[in-house]
Amino acid sequence: MPLRAPRAWLDIVLGARTHDAARAQLAALYHSPLGIYVVQSAVKRETLCVRFDIAPEDFDFTLHTLMRIVPEATIGSLRPRQGGQAC
Repeated sequence: MPLRAPRAWLDIVLGARTHDAARAQLAALYHSPLGIYVVQSAVKRETLCVRFDIAPEDFDFTLHTLMRIVPEATIGSLRPRQGGQAC
């Protein structure tokens, strides 16, 4: 049986200009197929950061869906799962 690549974290920053807009973007993520991947959100320097926990085989789906649902999002790094805050 082949070994599967480990799951990874993908951090994004929502590009909303107001708290209400950021809240609406976050709600859109939670109510989309990506909602199952959201593991953390945090406000950092007046921006809303969201962390996804994804399997390597879901990376393409995650990026395409993210660009469709929240095109204003800034995509951060994909990295191994470890401790720490989003973004």
